[in-house]
Amino acid sequence: MRLVTLLATAAGMAAVAAPAMAEPRWLACKVTDQGGQVRNFAVVFDDRRNTAGVWDGTSLAEGTNVAITFQAVRASFPNFTMTYNRNDGAFSMTPLGANYGGLLHGECRRSPAPAGVPADRR
Repeated sequence: MRLVTLLATAAGMAAVAAPAMAEPRWLACKVTDQGGQVRNFAVVFDDRRNTAGVWDGTSLAEGTNVAITFQAVRASFPNFTMTYNRNDGAFSMTPLGANYGGLLHGECRRSPAPAGVPADRR
């Protein structure tokens, strides 16, 4: 009797279980450049679609060459490359082209989607 109950429970759970649905995760980031100016922006990444983007308050720049692992998120953008360490929230940017003073460091923390973001990225 117990085996029948266990099998029925397992079959019921399997019938109603939905696949895991990934949602875009937002990070509020802050970087201080070599001139001492603080730059705030938001980063979004989606493990399932393997995408990353940066929201500057008006537009969303999609990343290329995105690599998302259990430990880090890496992506390239037109003006910089970024690396976010998931373990400690450390964020680094390497500006491309013009010399902005080399590697920039900052931090990112989980946050809700910022206002004005397109609905499909919330």
